[in-house]
Amino acid sequence: MLKSGDAVLEFTDVSLRASVGMGLLLDRITFAIAPQTRLAIVGPSGAGKTSLLRLMNRLSDPDSGQIWYRQQPLSQYSVIELRRQIGLVMQDSKLLGQSVEETLCYPARLRGVGAAAARRTLQPWFERLKIPQDWFGRQTVELSMGQRQRVAIARTLATEPDIVLLDEPTAAQDMGYAQHLLTYLMDADKLNAVVMVNHQLELVADWATHVLHLQQGKLVSYQAASQVDWPLLKQRIIDAQQENDWQDDWDENP
Repeated sequence: MLKSGDAVLEFTDVSLRASVGMGLLLDRITFAIAPQTRLAIVGPSGAGKTSLLRLMNRLSDPDSGQIWYRQQPLSQYSVIELRRQIGLVMQDSKLLGQSVEETLCYPARLRGVGAAAARRTLQPWFERLKIPQDWFGRQTVELSMGQRQRVAIARTLATEPDIVLLDEPTAAQDMGYAQHLLTYLMDADKLNAVVMVNHQLELVADWATHVLHLQQGKLVSYQAASQVDWPLLKQRIIDAQQENDWQDDWDENP
């Protein structure tokens, strides 16, 4: 059992509304992330997985409850300070319309590092995350979604955050690169925690240390990956997705 004060990130009775007067995206979520955790967030479409990630990075703030980062309320950190420590890469990453090289070097340049020095500092990250040299001169708008996401992940990891949040980082990648990325994230000892939304259970089963299952904005389970009944979890998500799809069809064609 994780003791109070041991968590790097903790949610206590957190709820989030879609908008004023609308229903809940997340309903009274409580859990804590220990140091060196690799957390997979799973569930059907519309379960609230991405909404949960956005709260961790303060792209959204909860309507009720409290989120703690290193024993301080998340709201006490400035957004800039917090995002230096908790890096978020969304599924469809926005890359400022720069070249790939400019995008990768941008965080270092903001800290006053010269272009040549930034390139030297980032070179190991290009190699670790397999960013091809012939991408550097391309504009980011020329890249596919999967390529943009790969660049965004490299840019975020190069800033060496305390926690990294990833929204479906393998969905637009081929299986070889997806496995390479997960292997790298297993060995990235400078990261205190990795939180990943991922629908590919066959990939996260061997990667995650913990699994958080959401459904209709509610926390179904939060447990060690070694305790998960993976076939049962997969079937529950399939059943919930089919029920959601049926409800959507009924709403459109009553």
